[in-house]
Amino acid sequence: MDRTPLNPEQRAAVEHVDGPLMVLAGAGTGKTRVLVHRIARLVETGTPPWAILAVTFTNKAAGEMRHRLRELLGEAADAMWIGTFHATCARLLRRFGEHVGLTKSFVIFDDDDQIKLIEKLLKETGLDEAVSPRTILSRIDRAKNRGLDPRAPTGSFDDVIERVYPLYQAQLAKENAVDFNDLLLKTIDLFKFESVARILTVKFRHVLVDEFQDTNKVQYQLVWRFAEATRNLTVVGDDDQSIYAWRGAEPRNLLDFDRDFADARVIKLEQNYRSTQTILDAANGVIRKNRDRHEKSLWTDRGGGEPIEIYQAGDERGEAYFVAQAIRRLLDDGPASPNDIAILYRTNAQSRVLEEHLRAARVPAKVVGAVSFFERKEVKDVIAYLRLLANPAADSAFERVVNVPARGIGDTTVDRLRAAARAHGTDLLAAARLAARGEVAGLGPAPRKKLQSFVELIDGLGDVIANGASVAETIIQVIERSGIRAKLEADQSTESRDRLDNLAELVTTASDFDDEVPPAPGASLTGLAAAGSGAGVEGDAEGGAQGGQDGDPDRDDAEPGPLTIEDFLERIALSSPADQGAQEQVVLMTIHIAKGLEWPVVFLTGMEDGLFPSLREREGVSEDAALEEERRLAYVAITRARERLVLSQARTRRVWGEIRIQDPSRFLDDLPADSLAQPRRARIGAPAPRIVDGDWAGRARRPRPARSRDELDQRTSYDDEPVFHVDDAGGFVIGAEVSHASLGAGRVVAVTGSGKDCRVVVDFAAVGRKTVFAKFLEHGAGDRLN
Repeated sequence: MDRTPLNPEQRAAVEHVDGPLMVLAGAGTGKTRVLVHRIARLVETGTPPWAILAVTFTNKAAGEMRHRLRELLGEAADAMWIGTFHATCARLLRRFGEHVGLTKSFVIFDDDDQIKLIEKLLKETGLDEAVSPRTILSRIDRAKNRGLDPRAPTGSFDDVIERVYPLYQAQLAKENAVDFNDLLLKTIDLFKFESVARILTVKFRHVLVDEFQDTNKVQYQLVWRFAEATRNLTVVGDDDQSIYAWRGAEPRNLLDFDRDFADARVIKLEQNYRSTQTILDAANGVIRKNRDRHEKSLWTDRGGGEPIEIYQAGDERGEAYFVAQAIRRLLDDGPASPNDIAILYRTNAQSRVLEEHLRAARVPAKVVGAVSFFERKEVKDVIAYLRLLANPAADSAFERVVNVPARGIGDTTVDRLRAAARAHGTDLLAAARLAARGEVAGLGPAPRKKLQSFVELIDGLGDVIANGASVAETIIQVIERSGIRAKLEADQSTESRDRLDNLAELVTTASDFDDEVPPAPGASLTGLAAAGSGAGVEGDAEGGAQGGQDGDPDRDDAEPGPLTIEDFLERIALSSPADQGAQEQVVLMTIHIAKGLEWPVVFLTGMEDGLFPSLREREGVSEDAALEEERRLAYVAITRARERLVLSQARTRRVWGEIRIQDPSRFLDDLPADSLAQPRRARIGAPAPRIVDGDWAGRARRPRPARSRDELDQRTSYDDEPVFHVDDAGGFVIGAEVSHASLGAGRVVAVTGSGKDCRVVVDFAAVGRKTVFAKFLEHGAGDRLN
C-alpha cells in the first residue's frame, strides 16, 4: 500500500505503536493525511477495525476521513467508529441509554427546539419579559460545556435560571429527549454503572481525536474515559489555532496533554504544504508573541512568494472601494477566478460596506455563514420601524415591530386589531390607537396599556423626525427608545454583541447617506447617479439661472432639502443584492468560519486595534488570555492564503454615527519587514466614490473647507494625526485643537450631527474624553496643550 508522500515527522506519527501520542500539527501540515494513514497502519498491524474510535468535530470531516480510509482499506473502513462527539455518544446511548433514563427511541432537541421550549417555560412562569430565551439557553450551554450545574450563581439572571432550568430538564425527560450537551453528559454518566463501564473502557483499543485544541472539558473527560484502560490515545491539534474559547473550547486540553500523560510521545508537524514562505514568515511573526503555546515554526520548500501588501484607507468606505477595485483588476487581468479569492473579517458587521462596493464593481460575491447585511433580523426590525414611521398604513411593518422587543403584545391582541382595522376600514396603527382608547372589543386593560405605550413610542419617534433629525439620528432614537439596544445589552451573549455591532453599522450606513448631497428638486436618486461627478456644480448653477430668467412657474429653485427616511428606504431597496446565477463567486466570511479553508488570494480587512484585535472585555477571561486568542485568530487568518495576502485597514470608522480615529492593528508590527511589499509608512488611499443604485457615482459631497498643503501632507504619515473629516457646522476637524470655557484645552477625536445638533468628542488634557455641543467650543488651543 502506497504511503507516500510522508515526511519524516509524519511517518513517525503514523508508525507510533502503543501509548499516548500528541501530534502538534501546524496549519497546512497534512494532519488529516497523518490520521488516515495511522488508522490504516493500525488495521494492517492487527487492530480490528471495530476497535478503533476516530472523533472529529464536523460531519464533513468524518465523511472525508471515512472516504479516504475506504480508498486504503476497502470495506474495513465501514466497521470503524468514525464520527463527531455527538454522533458517537448518540450511538452509544441508543444501546445503553436505559441506564440513564432514555429509551432507544429518544429524540435530540436542536437549537430551535431548545429555544422554543425555553420560550414556552418563560411565558408559563411569567418571566418572558425579563430575559430572552437565547440568553437563558446560552447560560445553560456554557455551564454544561464545563460540566457544571447551570444553577450555580453567576450574578446574571440567577433567579430566572433557578426557576426555569429544572422545568427545562423535566420537560426533556418527559419527552424522552436530550439536548446536544446531554448527549455527552449522559454518556459520561454511563461509566457510573459497573456493567456498562466494563464494556466501554475496553471497547476501543485505539482512540484518535482530531482538532483536539477545540475540545471542551466534558469532551476531554469523555475521551479520557474511553482510553483509560488502554492508554492508546492519539490527539492531533494545533494550540496556535485554538479560537473557540467563546463557545467552551479549552486550549489547556492540548497545552497540558503531556502533563496529564507524562509518557506521551510528542511529534511536531511544521512543514507546510499550503502557503509560500513569505506568508508563513508573517504567520510565525504574529504567533510567536504568544507565551502560552508549544513552540513551533512553519516552513515550506516552496520558496519566497509574493510580498504581503498593506493598504491604509481613509475610512471603511475607502477600504471597501480598494478591495473591490483590486479584485476587479485580478479578475480582469487573469488568471484568477472568483473562486480563488476570499475576503475575511473579524465581525459580521464589516460585510455590509464590502458587499456594496463589490456589487458596484460587478464582482460576483456571496456572504458565507451569515445572511446578507440588510437581511439580518435586527437590521430588518429597525428598517420595519422606519417603514412604519414613513407610512403609518404599512401593516406588515406594524406586525413585525409591535412586539419587538418583546413587550407582551401577542398574536391574540394582533388578531383583535386586524378585526378592528377591517371593521373601521383603517390600518393596524390606527386600530391600535382605537384600542388604547378602549374602543376595540375583546381587549382588557393590560393589552390596552401595552398598545398605548407602543402608540406613544411611534408618536414620539414621529416628533423626532418632525424636529429635523437626520436619518442616522432617527435610527439611533428607534434603537434606544424601542428598547432594542437595552434588550441586547442585557443579554450579554456573543450573538447579542454581534447584533449590536450590526445595528451600529446600520447607523454608519445612514450617516454616510446623510452626508450625501440631496438631489435637485424634481430629480430622482437615479438621476443623480446618471449626472455623475458634475451633478450640483457649475452646470447646475448655470441651469438654475436660466430657469429663473424664463420665469417657469413649475420650476422650483429652492435649496434642496435634506434626504429623508423615504429616500433611505428606497436606497436600501435598490441596493439589495439580486439573485446571482454565477457559479463562481468571491466569498466573504468571518475568520472563525474560514478555519480549515484555503484560497490562492486572501484579503484580510479591518486590521485596526479595537476591531482586530478585538479589545472587548470577555466574561471570565483575562485581558492577556483574550489577546492571545486574538493573536491565534490572526494566525489562522494569515494561513488561509496560499499565494497572495493583502491586509487593509481604515484610519477612521463610523461607530454609532460618530467618526473614530483607528490605530493600526498591533499585529501589523509583528510582520517581518522583508515580507512586506512596501514600508509601513504608506500614503492613505483616495476616498471612495459613493454608491447610488448599486453603482459608483460621482463624488458629490457637501462642500468641505479648503485644506492647506501642510494639512494634506499630514496624510502621508502614521506619526501625525491626519485630517480626515470636517463638519460643515462649525468646521471642526478631527485632530484640531479646541478649547472649552470650563474644561480647558483639548483635541477633537470625533464629530457627529450637524447644525445646532453638532456634537464633538474632545480629548481634554485635564479631564479626558468628553462629548460637548459644538457651540460651546472655540477653535485653537495654542500652547495650552503642550
